[in-house]
Amino acid sequence: MRIIDPTYGTPSEEASTAVAGDRPPAGTLCLFSNSKPGASDLLRGVGDQLGAERGILDVGFAAKPNAAAGADEDQLDHLAARYRMAVVAIGD
Repeated sequence: MRIIDPTYGTPSEEASTAVAGDRPPAGTLCLFSNSKPGASDLLRGVGDQLGAERGILDVGFAAKPNAAAGADEDQLDHLAARYRMAVVAIGD
């Protein structure tokens, strides 16, 4: 999985972790909400826009149980195995 922080830049190839085994199809996208008010609506709008502009048809949605909880590692592993990309609502 490669994680890119848009406020910093793209990590070097050495910093990326290889994905083992089968990879999800290229057009799969997960929207991951931090469960704060408005985050789900914002993400769904981004997903709709990406679907319209980029042809991404397989868009899933997941969320943390609440805004104060950290993301569950098992849930993140499941999403990483299922989707090729993620848009994450984390900023305030």
